[in-house]
Amino acid sequence: MRFGGLKALVLGFAVLVGAGTAASAQVAFYGDFSASKLTNLTNTYVLYGPTVGLQDDLGTKFGLTGGFDIRGGFYGGSQRLDEISFGPRVSGHVKGFMPYGEFLVGLARYNDGLGRKSSGTTDEQFELNVGLDRMITPRFDVRFFEFGYQEYFALGGQFNPKTFSAGVVYHLRKR
Repeated sequence: MRFGGLKALVLGFAVLVGAGTAASAQVAFYGDFSASKLTNLTNTYVLYGPTVGLQDDLGTKFGLTGGFDIRGGFYGGSQRLDEISFGPRVSGHVKGFMPYGEFLVGLARYNDGLGRKSSGTTDEQFELNVGLDRMITPRFDVRFFEFGYQEYFALGGQFNPKTFSAGVVYHLRKR
């Protein structure tokens, strides 16, 4: 990745965090258990680990809530896929259920765990996530599922992880 791309990523991250803090709408933290399936030209791997993040709903219009999500995923043991990403999020509310979708961009690092100098690489990625949360209390939600598709541009674009997650969401203010 060129240095200019990294500066743009950091600047975009700062703008999103600043916008969310100024709006002070509905900030929530979440933690998921995730299984990420990586398939390349010859092999398939399933890596397990946590996904953690912060989401902020900035406002509602036409029955849809817009905001953003900042997340990190940490999957695997000796073979690892770690990622950090951010981007816009849209959700709806239907009888206590909250379906959502988001488009995130960021960085990911893959290491095949073989210990060679060329075994690890960091590069850009984007991901599309869709999921379904259910409100349990005014502060807690259960994330029934989330499915994510990532386009990871390292290693010739041969890994496109598909991630399945479930977890909990904690809102800082009552809804």
